[in-house]
Amino acid sequence: KIAQAEKLTVGDPALACIARMADGGMRDAQSIFDQMISFCGNEIAEPDVLDVYGLVATEKVAELAGALAAGDHRKIVAIVDDCDANGRDLVRLLADLQALVRIALLDAIANGGRSGLLAGTAGSNGSPQMMTTEQLTRLLDGLREGEGAVKLGLAEKINFEVTLLKAVEASRARAIDSLIKELAALADEV
Repeated sequence: KIAQAEKLTVGDPALACIARMADGGMRDAQSIFDQMISFCGNEIAEPDVLDVYGLVATEKVAELAGALAAGDHRKIVAIVDDCDANGRDLVRLLADLQALVRIALLDAIANGGRSGLLAGTAGSNGSPQMMTTEQLTRLLDGLREGEGAVKLGLAEKINFEVTLLKAVEASRARAIDSLIKELAALADEV
């Protein structure tokens, strides 16, 4: 409404970035919008918002989440290198990743303990790679555990990479109690 009233040209992706930065706060969104008008004038596009605030495009966040789900270490490091080289805010990227993993976790809870929302690549049969509630919980916990090191550490990029790689490994680990249950179930069948 503000853009229309002020006769500004603002794309929906740019508005979505502003909304993401505001995190639900209308005043924050208006303040960010005002800042963008100061920087860009009457025409605001998504790359402008991404550049000014150091955000990572939602597609790139989803691509990184897919690499985490697939355990693709090489792709994770390549995406982080790209984001860092382009001056992106790694702390904000970590928060965006956590939000995406949380959505997948809630999806898994709602759908019988499995979600394919983070699947950046398909499985061998062409269907999305599914992650269990346990895997998503461990992934989210690993991302959360690394927050302090990424925010306060001296080597932000290294700490960010280590956080992501540790979270991937944690998501791939199996809880000992679930293994015991599976083994007990198999023993009962025999």
